Amino acid sequence: MSRFFFGILALIALLIAIVVVAPGLIPVSAYKGQIENAASASLGRQVTIGEGLRFKLVPQTAFHVTDLEIANPDGFSGPYLAHVKEADIGVKLLPLLKKNVEIERFILTEPDMKLERAKDGAVNWNLAAGEAKETAESTGAETSVGDIKLGDVRIVNGKATFADATAGKTYTMGDINLAVRLASLAEPLEADGTLTFEGAPSKVDIVLTSLRKMLDKEPANLKLDMTLGDSSASGDLVVDTKDTLSYSGPVTLNAPNLPQFAALMGAPLADAPGFDTLAVEGTATGGDTFLKLANAKINFDKIDATGSLALNWAGARPKATGALAAGTLDLRPYLPPPSDSASGFPAWSEDKLDLTSLRNIDADIDMTANEIYLNDMKFGASQLKLTINDGRMVADIPELGLYGGGGSGQLVVNAKNATPTFAGKFDLGSVEAQPFVKDVMKNDRLLGLGGFKLDFSANGSSQAAIMRSLDGSGRFDIADGAIKGINLAKLARSVAEIQQGGLNPTAITSAIATAQKPDEQTDFSELLSQFSIADGLVNAPTISLAGPFVTMTGTGNVNLPNQTLDLRLSPKASTTMDNKGGKSIAIPMRVTGTFSEPKIVIDLETLLRGRAEQGLRDIISGATKKSDDKSSTDKTDTETEKKSSGEKALDTLKGILGPTQEETDDDGTDTEASASPSSTDAVASEAINAIFGAAKKSSAAKEEEPQDADPN
Repeated sequence: MSRFFFGILALIALLIAIVVVAPGLIPVSAYKGQIENAASASLGRQVTIGEGLRFKLVPQTAFHVTDLEIANPDGFSGPYLAHVKEADIGVKLLPLLKKNVEIERFILTEPDMKLERAKDGAVNWNLAAGEAKETAESTGAETSVGDIKLGDVRIVNGKATFADATAGKTYTMGDINLAVRLASLAEPLEADGTLTFEGAPSKVDIVLTSLRKMLDKEPANLKLDMTLGDSSASGDLVVDTKDTLSYSGPVTLNAPNLPQFAALMGAPLADAPGFDTLAVEGTATGGDTFLKLANAKINFDKIDATGSLALNWAGARPKATGALAAGTLDLRPYLPPPSDSASGFPAWSEDKLDLTSLRNIDADIDMTANEIYLNDMKFGASQLKLTINDGRMVADIPELGLYGGGGSGQLVVNAKNATPTFAGKFDLGSVEAQPFVKDVMKNDRLLGLGGFKLDFSANGSSQAAIMRSLDGSGRFDIADGAIKGINLAKLARSVAEIQQGGLNPTAITSAIATAQKPDEQTDFSELLSQFSIADGLVNAPTISLAGPFVTMTGTGNVNLPNQTLDLRLSPKASTTMDNKGGKSIAIPMRVTGTFSEPKIVIDLETLLRGRAEQGLRDIISGATKKSDDKSSTDKTDTETEKKSSGEKALDTLKGILGPTQEETDDDGTDTEASASPSSTDAVASEAINAIFGAAKKSSAAKEEEPQDADPN
């Protein structure tokens, strides 16, 4: 018994000696080649180890490796797939004898991973099982591992790069400090830590439900929460790496600084209006270069939308496709801001338009919206098909709600070249004129329901340049409305009364002021016009208005670049509501000035010419009759040759105005007529009185009139 007891003690002492002394006596470097071969067989890649290989049994079994390197496969440019400056690996021996690896400590110091994707889609991190098996058979090593358990696993000060030749982009990560936990291959793999992604401080928290499935190329569940700079993302995904990376499941993304996030993703946005924020949630399916969202909720700047959306960032620009329904489609952030003019119509800006937003992304999206904001204009329920390709945008609008009415249209903006071009075609009906004109022309004087058509094209890098190049045509037809601020019928009647005593500019100015007050208006049943546009100059050959007690015709020109008006209008007031029968009075008017300050005046030149023509024609006609009667009795050759100054004046006026109706034969030729000197003098006097009103009384007559009493 005692021998047995002492034998046990001797054995224990021997084991202690082996544990303490043996690691220092075993030449670990002798096994360096075998370790490299086994690792190479396991990974299917050439693995090399530096000279700093050490092994120890206490206080726990561990390997210490320096300069561990995993080679890149053929066809890739990087010098290696991974390089680790130091690896401290603590392994339990007894499980290892059963081909189970239980790692108590696995610390990688300054690992450097260089991940690559070739142009043909091949990747350098695909450690194929077949390749590993082939390498194992050639080296005689076994590769099957029963299980892996991780204890204290850390990555300290690591870095990684991903070079994607298919997209021409490279991503970098640095300052990687991660902690990893794995109880077994069948248990969840957890990793969390910090890093910098493209220079942006980031955090990551990953839970992979089964590393065993991932290693066996079977789908596995991945829960991900991460921040990249100011942005955050989360997902609960099923990940499959069998052939290529794919994933599916619910995801969320919140990018309060969208330009920063886009730059981190390798799709930098040009500095342009809008593209400020993005928040997305939905059910995702995708890969490493594309993402599709179903049941998506999207908040993009001031746009809220739901539907389906796909984003592909493999090309030169990301491309968005899908079908969305928006409550509010606010396009104001992507347009040049409206003028901040305090009052009146704003001047056209000479500032260069910024349309680089159209070059940030390509798109093919069908969209509906309950309301659309376009600078100062607000649209109702509308449908829109938006196509953007390399800076050229086509917006087809089969349904456009606008100020109580609707219609259709198309807008094309081409920002490919240095000077952008614009084209549009719109056909609208039953539009409430007052809010429409107020938003477009900055005044609310026009009431009624209108139809509007416009077809235009232009080019230019500023608002002013666009106005100078604008070409097109159009028309408007407004029914059952009114023009606020002026009563045309009242004005015509007032001016007609003033004419009875001669043209008095002061009285006419007063009449205009009386008829042009905020509470006055001209009601009409129809107001319409057609127009054409050439280099920003609008020509309206026909303008017509019909309403109770008044009709109007006219023509006009509008200079869009200078924002000036020149309209010649002829309102005709009638004593009957339907303008049929009764007495009518036509008063020529002229609208001049600017969009901000239009001026309405009586066209005295036309008024005087019209009155003179009518008065002189009447007088000439009467004078001709008188001269015809008298010439039949006392006409002589001498009198024919010698005309009074009155006759000469009469002939001159006849030459200007043309012959009277009585003087014109059916074939249009003049009939000879003459008047006696005395009669023509009287005719001239009557003509002057007819043009300028009753002749002033002589000074002698004035003296005979009683003088008014002194009011004092």
